[in-house]
Amino acid sequence: MLEEVAMPRMTPVNMSVEGVHAAAGLPSSHQMPVVPTADELDSWAQENYSLSVSAAANLGFPVGNVSGSVQHDALMFGASRWRDVVSGEHTYRFGVALRALVVVSEIKVSGALTLPVVAAKVELEGARASAQLMVRGYQGSDLAGLLPTWQSFGVDSYAQYMAAVSSLQKAIMSDAASIQPELLATTVFSRKVADPGEAVGSVYGLHAIAEGATLAHALDKLGVDDPDISQAVKTLYESVIGEDDRAVPSQQQRQNAREQLHGFHLSRTWFRG
Repeated sequence: MLEEVAMPRMTPVNMSVEGVHAAAGLPSSHQMPVVPTADELDSWAQENYSLSVSAAANLGFPVGNVSGSVQHDALMFGASRWRDVVSGEHTYRFGVALRALVVVSEIKVSGALTLPVVAAKVELEGARASAQLMVRGYQGSDLAGLLPTWQSFGVDSYAQYMAAVSSLQKAIMSDAASIQPELLATTVFSRKVADPGEAVGSVYGLHAIAEGATLAHALDKLGVDDPDISQAVKTLYESVIGEDDRAVPSQQQRQNAREQLHGFHLSRTWFRG
């Protein structure tokens, strides 16, 4: 009997490979994928993603200032021509894409949140939405007149979006020489179930940083002979503070660690003395 293996999830991005690696905490020496040429983009797809606004911002999408107590969500729809490149343990999707990014708030739906539903909710129920159309992977200079400028998103804007996508697709396909594939999505951010040792080491390391302990002091107080836990502590410290095992966490680094712990703490006073 064959066991079904879940494939890593593709996450849309609006940044370079270097930016992705930095955001994911990967070292600068991490293996880089080979970018395909425009002629090698052999797959087409309709994109449809739903993200929290904070996640969209972290992935490089321009969601604007959406601070406050109101819940915001980001929807992204569009079309892309792409090719997946496997590099190391990750997959990178390069290509050209037309994307509509819609940020919504004050909206209540019982089913799937789609563009037509958002447009109707804006018109009929006072929901709020803003939208922008983005082109990625195309360097031509003749698209400015085809990009609509939206201040809000409603039924009329949805009709403009559909017409704009059609016009943009025609313009891009007639100027294939200007297609310069860029990173559209990747599995780098796909979550995996942490190894128990890694999970314990990460929590311990965050608590040590929050308490102001150096890496050397944290390892000395660990008192557990488990290489997975020790390595997780070292990896965390290197990503946050650097490779100096006697560097003292700054006040900001300590505060960030406390926030990432979300109120969890070790019952013992590990790092005093």
